[in-house]
Amino acid sequence: MHGVCKLCKKEAKLELSHFIPKFIGKWLKKTAITGYFREGNQVSKRKQDIAKDYWLCGSCEDIFSTWERSFSLKIFYPYIEDSSLVTSYDNWLSKFTASLSWRTLTYIRSKNSDETHSQEYLDMLATAEKGLADFLLGKVSNLYEFEQHIYPLDVIESTSFDNLPTNINRYFLRTIAMDIVSNSQGTYIYTKLPSFIVIGIVKCNQSREMRSSRVAIGGGTISPREYVFPDGFDGYMMDAANKISELYEQIPEEQLAKIEQYVVDNPDKVLDSKLFEAIVHDYERFGKNSLR
Repeated sequence: MHGVCKLCKKEAKLELSHFIPKFIGKWLKKTAITGYFREGNQVSKRKQDIAKDYWLCGSCEDIFSTWERSFSLKIFYPYIEDSSLVTSYDNWLSKFTASLSWRTLTYIRSKNSDETHSQEYLDMLATAEKGLADFLLGKVSNLYEFEQHIYPLDVIESTSFDNLPTNINRYFLRTIAMDIVSNSQGTYIYTKLPSFIVIGIVKCNQSREMRSSRVAIGGGTISPREYVFPDGFDGYMMDAANKISELYEQIPEEQLAKIEQYVVDNPDKVLDSKLFEAIVHDYERFGKNSLR
C-alpha cells in the first residue's frame, strides 16, 4: 500500500505496523492455553494476531524493530522467567518506550472525536506527538517534558487495597492495552504490555515522585525497587481489570464449552501455559471467586 508514513511524513510504500509490538502477540499466542488470545472489547472473538495497520514506511518500521528486539531479548523474556531481574540498558530503551507512547498516542488520537475535548487539550496532545516523533527521528536528542516511565509488574500475592479485582494477576501478566489517561495531576500515555506498563508523560506535576521509574535517555538499570505510579492510577488499573472481567462474562456459551473441552483434551499444554500460571496466581489469592 502506498501512502504517507505517519512518523517521517514521507510518501512511500507502507508496511503493516503493529501498534503493540509483534513479538508480544506471538508470545501471547504461544503461551495461551488454546493457542489463541482475546483482545480489547472483542473478547467474543479469538485472535491470532494483535492490531495492525498500514502506518509506517519500511525505514521507520525497521528502526522500530531494532529497538523492539533489544527490549524483547534483554528485558522482556528474561523478566518473564525471573522477576528479580537486574539488567542494564542503553539509549535504545528510551527510544523503544517513546515509540510505544508515540504509537499509542497517535492511535488513540486517530480514533477519538475531537468534538469531546477542548482545543487546549488537543493542542497539548499534538505537541506531545510531535515531540515524541522528533526524538524518534533523531531531530532532537532529549525528550524534555515527554519523559518515559517503565514499570515491571510482578505477581500480587497480598495487598492493602480493598476490593482488588479477582483477575488482577491476569491483568498484570497477560493484558495489552493503549489509552490516554488524564486527572488533576496530569495527562499520561498508557501502554500496557504483559508484565510491564509504559507511561509517557504529556503533562505531569509528579515527575519528582516518579523518578524511580523514569527511563534515562543515555542508559541505566532496571531492578527490583519501589515504583511510584501517578496519583489515581491504582484506581484506573483496577477499573480496567474489572472491565475485562465483565467483558469475559459475555463470551458465548458455545465458545466456553469448546474451551472447556480443549482443557480436558490437552491437560499437559494447559498446565505448561503462562495463562494457566496467571490463573493459578489469582486462584491462590482469591479462591473460587477468581474463576467466575
